[in-house]
Parts: sequence; structure tokens; C-alpha cells
Amino acid sequence: MIDVGRICMKTAGRESGKFCVILDVLEDGFVLVTGPKAATTVKRRKCSIHHVEPTPEAVKIKKNATDDEVLAVYKKDGLFEKLGVKAPSAKDIEKAKDAERKRIAGAKAAKEKPKPEKPAPEKKEEPKKEEPKEAPKEEKPEPKPEKKGKPKPEKKGHKPKERKPEKKPAAKKKTEKKKAKK
Repeated sequence: MIDVGRICMKTAGRESGKFCVILDVLEDGFVLVTGPKAATTVKRRKCSIHHVEPTPEAVKIKKNATDDEVLAVYKKDGLFEKLGVKAPSAKDIEKAKDAERKRIAGAKAAKEKPKPEKPAPEKKEEPKKEEPKEAPKEEKPEPKPEKKGKPKPEKKGHKPKERKPEKKPAAKKKTEKKKAKK
């Protein structure tokens, strides 16, 4: 029942409750699905077969079809009406295409970004015996100059309060409470 062109409903994730089309059956129980995004907001992605519920509807599409091809089949077969999905406007389709182009361009840029080469490990030469050198002089950090300026004026009549620990009233024992109730 899980085959290319099968209309399914996503049952898990942020796209749950949305319709999608299976584009490819992958190994280990995964499928490649698309909404397409312009129509049902389901992105082209890898999805577990446990997260899709197949419907009796299927369309004839080739394996790994583009979103444009899927949209054309939706229109041709009248699936927008059958599934109760609003057909996307030309503006929505263009937005989805732009987003896909940006995503692909970003992925290509990240892939083409040259990795910094690691320098070749330097060969260690045997240390030559030299006469001991004088120990380097230790430099003492210079003390920071004190701030010279006007001292902060104290507020008139303001003295910090001395805090005394508060005494909590002793808790009554259970027996005293019982006696009080009687």
C-alpha cells in the first residue's frame, strides 16, 4: 500500500493532519514525501512510514517528481476538491519556489566552503646541547593608578539599617494543638 504516488496523511510532527504524496520508498522503513509545500505546507522530506497513514487515493507520478509536477497532477486529477485542500495561488507557488531556491543555495554554499587545511606536522629536531641561558627576568605588573576624582557624596541623613535576624514564633506541638481543640 506504501508506493510511489500514494496520497497519505501525516500523523506525527508539526505537519500532522496534512496530506502528502509519497515520492520514493527508501530503505529501513522510510519514504520521501512532499505536500507540495505550496498546497499543503508539507515540505519535501524523509519520513518514517509509521508517521504517515495511506489513503485510497493515488496519483501517477514518476519517482522523485518535482513539486511542480505534483501540483500539475493534483489539478489534472481534481485532488484539491477530493481532499478538501485549497489550490495554491500563483503567488503562493512563487513563494515556495523562492524558499526552495534559497535553501538549495545555502546548502551549496555550505558544501563549497573550503575547509581550512591543517598544517603538516613539523619535524622535531633533536635538541642541541647548549650552555644554560640566564633565566628570563620576571616582569612585575604595574599597580593600577587609583582613581582620582571627586569622591561620591554621601546622602544626608542616610544610614544603612542594621538588620537583626527575625525570631520565628515557636511551632506548637501536635499534642498542644489537640488539647486546644478539646
